[in-house]
Amino acid sequence: MVQVIEVQITCPDQAVAEAIGSQLVTMRLAACANVHAPVQSVYHWQGKIETAREVPLALKTRVDLFDALCDAVSTMHPYDTPAILGLPVAYCNDDFAAWVAAETRKP
Repeated sequence: MVQVIEVQITCPDQAVAEAIGSQLVTMRLAACANVHAPVQSVYHWQGKIETAREVPLALKTRVDLFDALCDAVSTMHPYDTPAILGLPVAYCNDDFAAWVAAETRKP
């Protein structure tokens, strides 16, 4: 059975999140993309504490596609250092895992 992961990425706005999500699904690097409601982020950047409104993007994919997905996101994302977090899914139903496997493939 394929190992499913969820990838979380923060984007500067909804349009960027939708564009990246759509592109990754089209490329078959993700089976689906969920664009979430905006959040307020607080972080260190270049020696200062910054705040920004960001839009989280969650992707369902296979662990073996993580590196290719990161490479693709790096070319699409406007941030110098985008947060791309691959979170292991401890449990998911077999039908969902099979669907993720069927809807994704290596480039």
